[in-house]
Amino acid sequence: MKTAWVTGGSSGIGLELTKYLLQDNYQVCIFAHAGIEQAVANLQKHSSSICGFEVDVQNESILDTQFAKAVAAFGVPDLLINSAGIGIAKSFEDMTSEEFLRQININLVGSRNVAHAALPYLKQATQQGKSPKLVLIASAAGLVGCYGYTGYCSSKFGVVGLAEVLRMELRSQKIKVAVVCPPEIETPMVVDERKNGSPITAALKQLGGSLPLEKACKDIYNGIMSNQFMIIPSTQARILANVSRLLPNVYRSQIDKKLDKIMQKLAS
Repeated sequence: MKTAWVTGGSSGIGLELTKYLLQDNYQVCIFAHAGIEQAVANLQKHSSSICGFEVDVQNESILDTQFAKAVAAFGVPDLLINSAGIGIAKSFEDMTSEEFLRQININLVGSRNVAHAALPYLKQATQQGKSPKLVLIASAAGLVGCYGYTGYCSSKFGVVGLAEVLRMELRSQKIKVAVVCPPEIETPMVVDERKNGSPITAALKQLGGSLPLEKACKDIYNGIMSNQFMIIPSTQARILANVSRLLPNVYRSQIDKKLDKIMQKLAS
């Protein structure tokens, strides 16, 4: 039986991906800073091959301790998905340095900490004849900038860069790496954000589209099980990313026009 570890596994994308893994007969260890007991209890109604551990991805020593417990429970992982993350939708001017750093520390440094703490176990997996895979959940906001997301975009651009380097460095060690860059997904974090978010941010985000959680996670899961490095679970978001990369001046010109229209509408 294969084993998967999922950080941020008590809610949102991490929880939904855990359900797919259990359906595919994986043993799954989920890790999160809160909600672990309830999530495990709910998942155990469908499968007994689940356990959970409380972690803070900002603290590598805690990750070391809990990953060791996970190995004792189910063995080394065939698959590690780092889905832990936060988003704070505020303009650069309104965002405090503490809020900015919190996103960097959880989204980017947290991704580094998870990968680093898990690396010895991923290497053990290769020694056991497995083909382990490390998956970092980034965002379409790690490929193109979005108004009102200074901290979030900065952190997710960093996650994409981290994944690019890990893909190269871990290749010789037979450890696969993938990065997921979804557009907006209907998660509790997004629903909460809309209560106080900027209408400019909301309008611009629709350029990449919005996906229901189940649809997005089905596409993400299929991507993870493929040989893709960059997984973008939306045709609309893939087009946006490709245009920004291949025709950056055209892309920015269109964004500026869209911004001007939104500003004029809000001012009227």
